[in-house]
Amino acid sequence: MKKIVILLFAFGVLITACQDDDAEVVITVPQEVCDSLDILYTNDVAPILADAGCSGSYCHGSGAGGVTLSDYYNTKTAAESPKFLKAIKHESGASSMPKGGNKLSDQQIETIECWVKSGSRE
Repeated sequence: MKKIVILLFAFGVLITACQDDDAEVVITVPQEVCDSLDILYTNDVAPILADAGCSGSYCHGSGAGGVTLSDYYNTKTAAESPKFLKAIKHESGASSMPKGGNKLSDQQIETIECWVKSGSRE
């Protein structure tokens, strides 16, 4: 009986540890709000990433961590991964961005969330 309990416990830990961290990203901004903002990469998202140092040549501008944020196409590709939003929101399952810096403001995060939610337009 003791062996069964230990085996079930170990199985439960294994199942929990192997969950897909990429599966759950909650975008809190309602679609209607995002639609009303008309957010574009060039006008809205790129300046946020540049100001935070994320797209600079010493960080993701040069592909640090396997992610490149130097231009629209690479940033859009990165944003397709749930880890992108998790990183800027400092959620578990991704390394926080900006690395070693302050978290982006709620308004900046909402802007990026809306950009992703509205189709990541240039």
